Amino acid sequence: MLLPLLLALQQAPLAALPDTLRPRHDALHHDVAIVVGDTSTHIVGIMQTTWRLRSGEPVEVQLDSAFRVVRVLTDGEGESRMSRITFAVLPTGGVYIPHKKQAGDTLHTSIRYHGPVSDGLLIRVDSATGRRTVFADNWPDRAHHWLPLEDHLSDKAPVDLHIEVPPGYEVIANGVRTKVDTLPRGRTLWHYSMKQPIPPYGIVFGAADFAWTRLPDAACAVKCVPLDVVTYPADSAWAVDVLFRRAGDMLDFFSDYVGAYPYDRLSHVQSTTIFGGAENPTAIFYDGNAYPTHRMGEQTVAHETAHQWFGDAVTERDWHHLWLSEGFATYFAALWRGHADGDSAFRAEMQRQARSVLASPATGRPIIDPAATDLMGLLNTNNYPKGSWVLHSLRGLVGDSAFQRGIREYYRRFQHGTALSSDLAAVMNEAAGTDLTWYFEQALTRPGYPKLTLAWKRDGRRLRGTITQVQDPAWGAFRLPNLVVAVDGRRVTVPVDGPVTTFEVPDVRKAPASVVVDPDGWWLLEAKVEERR
Repeated sequence: MLLPLLLALQQAPLAALPDTLRPRHDALHHDVAIVVGDTSTHIVGIMQTTWRLRSGEPVEVQLDSAFRVVRVLTDGEGESRMSRITFAVLPTGGVYIPHKKQAGDTLHTSIRYHGPVSDGLLIRVDSATGRRTVFADNWPDRAHHWLPLEDHLSDKAPVDLHIEVPPGYEVIANGVRTKVDTLPRGRTLWHYSMKQPIPPYGIVFGAADFAWTRLPDAACAVKCVPLDVVTYPADSAWAVDVLFRRAGDMLDFFSDYVGAYPYDRLSHVQSTTIFGGAENPTAIFYDGNAYPTHRMGEQTVAHETAHQWFGDAVTERDWHHLWLSEGFATYFAALWRGHADGDSAFRAEMQRQARSVLASPATGRPIIDPAATDLMGLLNTNNYPKGSWVLHSLRGLVGDSAFQRGIREYYRRFQHGTALSSDLAAVMNEAAGTDLTWYFEQALTRPGYPKLTLAWKRDGRRLRGTITQVQDPAWGAFRLPNLVVAVDGRRVTVPVDGPVTTFEVPDVRKAPASVVVDPDGWWLLEAKVEERR
């Protein structure tokens, strides 16, 4: 059964890694103050966090060992030396904060620190403009290289950010800008407030010389979303007129299909990132180097926009369930493509995804792979296109109405929280009115995909066919209950439920010119058709 199996997987701890952890306590709110220097990579920070304690154990947060922690306060104590608590800086980085409270209590901590940034906050000189830029780039667990926190995606919390920058910089960050203060020597202090809980990887700001273009509000049929494009000045025209020209349409489509946009605004931001795009809530960062050469396309924009719903608002509780983020974003980007450009565009995108899965060595491992220990290694074809195909085949099984009903309920139930694959399975069972546990077990916990050989022969006025599964025996036999075979366009449903399946097609008057397996493309599979002499 799926649920016991998934629960066993979910309860198994992540493989021990030096840069990841399971949260000891629940962060309820962060308040981040960062001072960016004029020329160096040195920053000064104050991180205030309100916690709900899970136990009487000390609070332990990660922080890069390059930083010097100069002060730790708890529960709003004053600034006097006597009020400062004793804390420990861990040899591997991080801060160990004792307290006298118990499970269920709240605790407020304030950590002041400073030092050079080596990762997570990228302070670079842009090669095209020659100007210095500052961008947070936290995924998957790199936020602790500049913020003291429990750097695990499940520890979601609202955040306020206060970013002080030198003259000539503007700041974009999560949430809504509340004010900008003018300071001495031309410096400015930018304040942003994010009311909804977001994962640590999504807590970001960017500082540069920006051009801001306000687009028309989007998704107003559901909830109006302020939308803007933030770029370096030289790239503004192309970004607005080409790359993001349908950004509002994407918000319209996703809001209508899934549910209201989960946040208060959305900015598409040219930035410095090691990825093509980073789905930070309300402030999506894109690879700035792709702008001058026009190497970025709308599919990336659609993918990152879909992440606002799946990955950001509904976040996987465990890294091994990353497909709930990346597979969803990949599939919903394809759905938008079909909505915007027609069914042929959707089918072409799904076939492109299928080819990438079939050619990948990652397909020899299951999507939920407890043996995976490298978080960056999870950015693979299993979690992206194969995860997308899990949703596509599910839609084919249950039908469009039940699929959309399940997606909307999954989003409603887990919005601003976390979910596991078993949660999605339970919702989809309800939406479809049938037990789909076999499907999720097959799709998520087993490697590979079906490789089929269909051998057919005319017998009088009947066509007799045999479908044999010829994939690696270690992958097992797959169940395909709604597999369709088209004989000269005549469709026959052949429920495949084992290594060998036989079927008959009556009233076949002549040898068929065409026999096609899965003509509508609902299953990720390879099929070979041959006439049996």
